[in-house]
Amino acid sequence: MMNIPAESLPVFPNYLQLRSRSRIPARLWAWLRGGSVVALLAMVVLLLIRPETGLFVFWRVTVPVLPLVFWIAPGIWRNICPLAAVNQTPRLFKFTRGWTVPAWFKEYGYVIGFVAFFLLASSRKWLFNTSGTATALLLIGALAGAFLGGYFFKGKSGWCSSICPLYPIQRLYNQTPFVTVPNAHCDPCVGCTKNCYDFNPGVAYLADLYDEDRYHGNYRKFFAAAMPGFIVAYFTITNPPAISIGSMYLQFGLYIVLSIGLFFLLDAFLKVTTNKLTAVSGAVAINLFYGFGLPGWLNAVGSMFGATPPAWVAWVGQVAIAGVAVAWVIRTYRKEPMFLGQLMQQEETRIAPGASRVLKQAIKQDKLEVTFMPNEVRVLVEAGRTLLEIAESNHQPIEAGCRMGMCGADPILILSGQENLSPKGGDERGTLERLGLGEGARLACMCRVKGAVAVSLDLKSAKANGTGAGETGTYDETIKSVVIVGNGIAGVTAADYVRRRHPACEIHLIGRESHHLYNRMAITRLVYGRSAMSGLYLQPETWYDERKITSWLNTQVANIDATGREVILATNEKVPYDRLILANGSSSFVPPIPGFGIPGTYVLREAEDAIHVRAYVQTHRCHHAVIAGGGLLGLEAGYALHKIGMEVMVLERGEWLLRRQLDARGSQFLRQYLETLGMDIVLEAETASVQGLPLEEGGRLAQVTLKDGRVLHADVFLAAVGIQPNLELGRTAGLTIKRGIVVDEAMRTSDPNIFAAGDVCEFNGKVPGLWTVAVEQARIAALNAVGGNEIYREVIPVTALKVVGVDVTSIGQFEAQADTDTVIVLEDTNAHRYRKLVLADGKIVGAILLGYPQYAPSVTAAVKQGILVNEHLDALQAGNWEVLEGVAV
Repeated sequence: MMNIPAESLPVFPNYLQLRSRSRIPARLWAWLRGGSVVALLAMVVLLLIRPETGLFVFWRVTVPVLPLVFWIAPGIWRNICPLAAVNQTPRLFKFTRGWTVPAWFKEYGYVIGFVAFFLLASSRKWLFNTSGTATALLLIGALAGAFLGGYFFKGKSGWCSSICPLYPIQRLYNQTPFVTVPNAHCDPCVGCTKNCYDFNPGVAYLADLYDEDRYHGNYRKFFAAAMPGFIVAYFTITNPPAISIGSMYLQFGLYIVLSIGLFFLLDAFLKVTTNKLTAVSGAVAINLFYGFGLPGWLNAVGSMFGATPPAWVAWVGQVAIAGVAVAWVIRTYRKEPMFLGQLMQQEETRIAPGASRVLKQAIKQDKLEVTFMPNEVRVLVEAGRTLLEIAESNHQPIEAGCRMGMCGADPILILSGQENLSPKGGDERGTLERLGLGEGARLACMCRVKGAVAVSLDLKSAKANGTGAGETGTYDETIKSVVIVGNGIAGVTAADYVRRRHPACEIHLIGRESHHLYNRMAITRLVYGRSAMSGLYLQPETWYDERKITSWLNTQVANIDATGREVILATNEKVPYDRLILANGSSSFVPPIPGFGIPGTYVLREAEDAIHVRAYVQTHRCHHAVIAGGGLLGLEAGYALHKIGMEVMVLERGEWLLRRQLDARGSQFLRQYLETLGMDIVLEAETASVQGLPLEEGGRLAQVTLKDGRVLHADVFLAAVGIQPNLELGRTAGLTIKRGIVVDEAMRTSDPNIFAAGDVCEFNGKVPGLWTVAVEQARIAALNAVGGNEIYREVIPVTALKVVGVDVTSIGQFEAQADTDTVIVLEDTNAHRYRKLVLADGKIVGAILLGYPQYAPSVTAAVKQGILVNEHLDALQAGNWEVLEGVAV
């Protein structure tokens, strides 16, 4: 096995990457936080019992040091701040309500913070500098505010990163820290704050200034502009009672207005970025602060030791601070281009139609142009990306499904540049035929861009040119009626192929749900989205009528009379058949957990499940969710709830997530990424029971108890622990059943007139439960049901999904089975990316791609085609997997 060493830290590492290199144990930070709280409480006591000493120590000795800490090593203060420690106490001991802050609070929290700072700091001149009681009450009020913010709201959103009066000063001074200390407070991150400094200290302020919401950046500009004037005012305005308090505040306001006016005058006429002006403003502010205040601080410290420092010490200190400020400004200037460069790499550049030609010349064809019609949205992209990825990243109205060309969720019309796309494969062609789309249509997930292309998301013309079910071959004319139970992908595919082969027989498609075929892999969108089922359907209603398929919705099958060849419905109707295809799928496994079934407990398998979850969360104002199951559905469900503001904990009974798709190391990368998003992942954890409120209070879910004794507060409990085939109909028909309904290679059951396909059936002892398998089995079952002689050959399992925003592809055998197998593992720890190949006898037999969608087509083709790659082994081990593009076809 070959492992590439972890790369050096990126230009702007996040807190997890920084923490991986930190030598300071988390326990030490916890003790320091505890000590800072004790010290602050001691200061309160000192201010009350010996106010002169307390005021001297607090205002003249301690407070003047803080701006320097914010400037040089802000992470130290962020980790030990006593207010932050108190703010996070409810979360630490798990009694926080964890609410998402209201929209107005999120919008104006920073404004509230700097207004509070200006009022409180200016009030020092007539109140806090001379009153120990007032200062003590100020500190007690700050502690109470911080605690309440942490009790009611999630993360630091209720105080530290919103309305704390010190927060605007920290953000101004911590733009480019000289010493970067990783966050040791938020474990895990809950995504509570936009452009959070604790998450990524190097770019937080730049991200604020370049935020799409211009008001978000304007609030930062306003404070930066006001700060120099405020400092000058503080040190030059006469203290009351020499002047009235009202006059003092008016003078403060005048200085601030003049300072802001100068800033925006420079902003209007100097051709520099806003970042350069805010950096200069921050540097001027801190130099003014220590220019006025350093001599006084040195004298205060000296008096504690009975000495008076000579005047030159202050001068030396001020010159040193000025020199450091120059270096700080230069460093701040230099990182802006790097930030913009990374921003351009992460997002395609949108182009106004008129600027397209000029920009093409400017970038010298380094990127390719994709145009989305009818709104003529032009984007520049790197070669090799799929049109689905490009559309998603540019907010185009498109649905994603299996991402393998099997479901048909993402059809598009190619207007020009067909030759600049990857060729159409068999799976995609079959899906397009099922959809009845013409030659100009493609599936976005299967189109990798190699040159300029223009596409339309309006498929009306494509459907007009579609051929529909035009295939007809040899069929058994004695077959008059085919009944298909189940209208999921297996059932609809079977109906489609029956009609393609047999133009005259009756086709009855019986579905238990109230919906036609929909994108089951996207049902979590029903939890966080606002459009309900709109866009989720994979076929228009007219599709069934056009193919003369009788569709039975919201209809349950009660029994199967195999002898009389009749399907008996729960409505007491009888539907005769010559051939029956069972494609009634599987259901979510309902765990035998005591208490499961009370309001607030759910499984998630069908659209109605997701719709009910969304309704329940809104009705009961839910804030905490526990997900049992760390598989694909569990993670997607958790992320969906996270997106609507809930605090989510995912429980996985095994040692790692996605055990069917990832190995332990790949899962570790995924887990780290999920935790950066704010999802809490708990491994080797099982649910013992769930408990609800008393019946007189509604009886809904209140907590979840784990087998290790832990008790978790929960408003919603969602079990995603697996599926079980729906076998009851097979039993009523007297079919052979093991783990599923047993079928042969023709998809025929033990009854020669009954076939089965999809999740309900078992072939060679396996019940894969995969969309790709269901489609192929349904095709074989349908053709053989009307007289064909097709043979089913096992499909190499391929999972290609976007798990919580990360592209995951898992193919075949991803663990070595013999000592002679070769395993190639390449890791990118900085980007949370991971790729792995397993080779046996010179052939790639399995792979894992986490965050590498560009390699998925060629690697998948190489596995499926069993291609020898011995001569490319060195290139593959070196990370050059592009060689597979010329090998696999």
